[in-house]
Amino acid sequence: SWLKPALFSASAGKRSLRQVQAMAAAVRQRSSSRLASFSVAASAVALLAWSGASCLGFSVGAVPRTRVAPRQAPSVFGLPGSASPAGSSEASSAASIFAAGALAAAVTVACGARRAQLVGRAAAEIQDSSLEFLQRKHAGDVDEIKRLAKDLPAEFDDLKLLRYALQHEGNPGAAVENIKEVLAWRSGEGAKIVAAAKGAIAKATAGGGWDNAPVFAAAPHADRISKHITPEQMVVVSTKAGDIVTCIRASTIDSENLMKSVSEEEMSEFFIYAREINTSIADRRTRATGRVVRLIAANDLTGVSKFPDQKFQNALTGSAKKAVTLYPGYAGPTVLLNLPWLARMLVSVLTPLFPGAVREKLKFARGPMAYMKSLQDILKEPTRSTFVDDLQAVLNE
Repeated sequence: SWLKPALFSASAGKRSLRQVQAMAAAVRQRSSSRLASFSVAASAVALLAWSGASCLGFSVGAVPRTRVAPRQAPSVFGLPGSASPAGSSEASSAASIFAAGALAAAVTVACGARRAQLVGRAAAEIQDSSLEFLQRKHAGDVDEIKRLAKDLPAEFDDLKLLRYALQHEGNPGAAVENIKEVLAWRSGEGAKIVAAAKGAIAKATAGGGWDNAPVFAAAPHADRISKHITPEQMVVVSTKAGDIVTCIRASTIDSENLMKSVSEEEMSEFFIYAREINTSIADRRTRATGRVVRLIAANDLTGVSKFPDQKFQNALTGSAKKAVTLYPGYAGPTVLLNLPWLARMLVSVLTPLFPGAVREKLKFARGPMAYMKSLQDILKEPTRSTFVDDLQAVLNE
C-alpha cells in the first residue's frame, strides 16, 4: 500500500524511478526501526515479567543458621535442615520464554546508534551508605517526622526513623502514616511474631555468638516448613560491606507439597517472622559498623522450569507486599543468578533499555556461576569468598 502512490506518480512522469526507490527505502527503514523498537520493548517486558515473578517474595529474608562463632555478631546466616535434591540442568522451557528476544538480538547492530541516543545519560552519583552521611542528609525529614508523630516508643529512635525517611524521601507525612500502621500491627496482629523474634534473638546471642536453634524453633509453623525449606533451598551470607543477602534456589523448593502442609496465611507468617529477625540483625549491625545495612535477595535460577505452586506464590506475594509496609527502608536490590544462556545473552542488550529505577532494583549476573553445585557450597571457603566477590561485582554494575 505504501508503494502504490509512488508507482502511480512515477508512471505519470512526476517522479523518476530513483526517487521512487529512495522513498521505498526510507519507508522500509522506518518500518524496520518500528519493528526493532517493538521487539526490544516486548522482549524487555517478557524478561521483567518472568524474572520478577520468579523472585516475588523471596526478598523477605531468612532465619540465621547455627554455627560455632567467636564472641561477635554473626557474619553468615542461613536456614538449618536436611539436604534435598537440587536441579542441575538449565530449563529449556525457561529459555523458551525469552525466544521472542531473539529478534531483538538480531537487530542489535542496526539499532545500536539509536539505542545509544535513547539511553545516554550522565553517570549516577554513588550513594554514600554511611550512617553519618545519611543521617545528615535526611536530618530535616527525621526532625519533621518526630514533630508530627508524638509519643513514639523508645525503639523508634533516629536510626529507626531514618529508615522511614529513606522509604518516604521528602514526604514526612507519608512516613508518619506508615509508622502508625506499623505500630498498630506490632501491638495487635503482629504482636506474637514480634515477641517471638525478640525472645529468640536474645536466646541466640546469650552465649556471645549465635545459636540458631531457638530462632528456628520460635518460627511460626517451623515444624512443618522445615521439612521443605532447608539450606539446599535457602541460605544467607553477608557482603564484605555487611549487607545481608538471602540466597534462594527456587527449583529445589517443593512448593506443591509444602503448601499441602501449611496454609497461605501460615506461610506468610513464617516469612514475616524471618523479616523481623533479619531487620533486627540489620539494625544491630548498622549501629555496630556505622553503615546502613540493606537486605538483598539473590535468586539462583539453576534448574528453574516452572512457576511455584499458586498458593505458595500468593503467600510470597502477600508477605512481600506486607514487608514493604512493616519494614520500610531496608530493601536492597534483587539479583538474578545463573540465568539460562539465552537470557544472559539478552541481558546485555536489554538492560540499558530499562528505566534507571529498575536497573537499581533488579541486577543480573552476566555469566554463570558454575562453582555453585549446591547452594550450601557458598557457605564454605573458598567458594564463599568467590561468590561474595562475584556478587559484589554484579551489585556494582
